[in-house]
Amino acid sequence: MDNKKSNTENCVNLNDVRIPSFTVDSGASTGNKVVSVAANVFIDAAGTPLVQVGDLVYCDNVTSGVASRIVSIVDDQTITVVDNSGLKSVGMTLTVLSQSDEPAVLYVGTVDTTGSPALKVTTMGGDDVTFHNPVQGSFLPVQVKRIFNTGTADVTNVLALF
Repeated sequence: MDNKKSNTENCVNLNDVRIPSFTVDSGASTGNKVVSVAANVFIDAAGTPLVQVGDLVYCDNVTSGVASRIVSIVDDQTITVVDNSGLKSVGMTLTVLSQSDEPAVLYVGTVDTTGSPALKVTTMGGDDVTFHNPVQGSFLPVQVKRIFNTGTADVTNVLALF
């Protein structure tokens, strides 16, 4: 599965979806709260939480790659996140992914060599590194926790392998 990109959160190993999609109520999403337009999104009708503190709220929009961790579950329609500044646009659809910080080796799927291909990552050791001109169909022999949205260009279909 093609991995997630974020400039702020480690999310290379976050393909375990808790909530596949929900629509943001932009008028009610103030402060660090994210509010869903529908009921029973974060807690079901029986009172069982469907998300956990530490899970990642993610906008899978290639142009934004915005993500933030859940810090509290307020009610069935409201959660509090670390920073919701990029998660409250009108009609934005978000996904909630279960938490993980496990690193992975990356397979570089597609590289557009007509541009200036680059793949910016955070390594397991916490270093931010940019690989310029990665080879299509190759593996990066580095344990990676994050692929940046900004700084990654002309490289797509990157797979995280564990």
